Amino acid sequence: MERKKLIAIIAVVVVVVAAVSLAAVYLIGAPPTQEPTHVYAVEGDSEWFELPAGVGTNVSALVTDNGAPLFGIRVNVTVSPNTEGSLSSTSAMTGTDGIARFSYLAYNRSANSSLTFTFRGVVGGAERTGATEVRQLGIGWQSATARAKGVVSRSSDRLPIANATVQVNLRNMTGLPPNTLSFYSNNSDVQGRYLVKDVPVREAFIQIVKTGFHSQRQNLTLAAGKNTRVDFVLEQLTGKVLTVWHTYSGKEEDEFLKMVDRYRVTRPDLNVVVEFQPFAGAPEKFVVAATAGNAPDVMRFQNDRLGEVAKLGYLEPLDSRLDPATIQRFTPQTLSAMRIEGKIYALPVTQDLLAVIYNKALFRAANENLPNDNWTTNDLIRIATNLTTGGKWGFVTPQTNAFYWFPWLAGYGGEIFTVPDTSPISGDPDVGLNTPEAARSVLFMQGLDKVHHLMFANPGEDPMLTAFLSGQVAMMTTGPWNIPAVQRAEIDFGIALYPIVSDTGLRAKPVLGVKGFGIWKLSSVKDDAFDFLKFITAPDQQKIFALGDGVVPGTNDLPTAQAAFTDPDILANPIISRFLLQATYSSEFPSRPEMANVWGAMTDALTFIYTNVDPTAAGAVTQAQTILTEKEQLIYG
Repeated sequence: MERKKLIAIIAVVVVVVAAVSLAAVYLIGAPPTQEPTHVYAVEGDSEWFELPAGVGTNVSALVTDNGAPLFGIRVNVTVSPNTEGSLSSTSAMTGTDGIARFSYLAYNRSANSSLTFTFRGVVGGAERTGATEVRQLGIGWQSATARAKGVVSRSSDRLPIANATVQVNLRNMTGLPPNTLSFYSNNSDVQGRYLVKDVPVREAFIQIVKTGFHSQRQNLTLAAGKNTRVDFVLEQLTGKVLTVWHTYSGKEEDEFLKMVDRYRVTRPDLNVVVEFQPFAGAPEKFVVAATAGNAPDVMRFQNDRLGEVAKLGYLEPLDSRLDPATIQRFTPQTLSAMRIEGKIYALPVTQDLLAVIYNKALFRAANENLPNDNWTTNDLIRIATNLTTGGKWGFVTPQTNAFYWFPWLAGYGGEIFTVPDTSPISGDPDVGLNTPEAARSVLFMQGLDKVHHLMFANPGEDPMLTAFLSGQVAMMTTGPWNIPAVQRAEIDFGIALYPIVSDTGLRAKPVLGVKGFGIWKLSSVKDDAFDFLKFITAPDQQKIFALGDGVVPGTNDLPTAQAAFTDPDILANPIISRFLLQATYSSEFPSRPEMANVWGAMTDALTFIYTNVDPTAAGAVTQAQTILTEKEQLIYG
């Protein structure tokens, strides 16, 4: 009996001790109540970054806690030096937006000076400071550039988004120096803030890209010396996402979006997000976005720019995914254009090239026969001279654009590169742009303007098209992309081959450009991306894209699928069939990385020759070749 009592007492003690121990553990080990972590900040800002003499600017301080604005905080401001202007006040309270505002008036001074506005406020029991720099300009000085700045945050909780890629895109490059960038870019910092500097003063649009979020864009007017502020609130994408960047416009964009809708029907599990990028500068934008980890999964490239992007390692080689049936889908020439140093980096979706488009009504009015397929440059000059009358021009082609010069280069026996794309460039002999043949071809093309006066002075692409659409031009050089505009203008037109060069007996051959879609190397949905590529390059989709769906006409773009070239419907199309005939008289458009260096160098060369060399002068060929030699060094140097 005593033994049982002892065991019972021990059991009670154990239970009590255990209970006390658990309570102690709970009281000692329980996490204390967490106070919210505060991150206080005072950030300075100014309406102007370069302030003209005698002009006022608003300066401000934004006071935040973890990015959230703080109301009712007193902020003091000082400016150093304090002798160049006057502040309206030195103290202000933050409003509901967390901003304390001040006005500053610049005095008239002869010299420039650098101002520092310093803002101080007591937040969370301690003084916090922020500052902004402003360059105050002397009398007669003017700012030449603009800036865009702002904050990027998430729509769900307004937390800052770091490493978002912000691009400011210029809408008009007219009047800017050659080789000026078409867009300017930067990334947001850990606080979601971005600043894009040194932007030419232009109408522009700003676009922000961040992987996993809907991109946004907004129009803006950039003003010299001013900070244009644009804040972005991005919405996160949901589900399995495939992001596609394209460079189509007009009719091509309409038909491409229809094609994407047809694909979406086959893949209801996939959220396909499609975004437009202007054709000019699109590869550079892809590289900038890829560098920051914000590239799209799929991107459209022209083959002459594909090589430089592939060389940087941003594109996925597709060879391991290509079965024999897929390889046989494409013409060898178009698939070869997507191959860089032996590897395929994109699937070709369309091809295009230049031809001569003519206005039949103007030919009839001048009692002139239409061009035949074996006409020569002597025929062209004679016919165009006859058609250049009464304020109308006979033949117009851009004079300082290398793309429009390449046909004449081939017609004079020249070529862009003299080695295959798989061979490295070791120097001068491997680039064929500084030869006597190249020089003669430049002088011939520019002589159509400067000697024979068949066109208005130094026409560019857009003025050429505008003049043709208004009935002022009898013949122009363009590609399938402008045919819809010609049709809308209700011009009775025809398509002629480039002529045979009378001096050489060789036909002028435009380069055959191939456009295709590649996959980002770091895409998380590569299988889905390749599935998308296979769909949009299928022969049936190419046919619909080119001819339309039977209700709405298509783009008249040239397909890359071999089956398309034996399709009776495609061959019956008078536009596509004529461009296909021109394609049989075309030259290779190099895909090698060095092709990216050709454009700027040749624009400079053609412009300099047009301005400084008389095609009829003695020694003109030598002068032109000297200029070409100098600029060619930029390509391989």
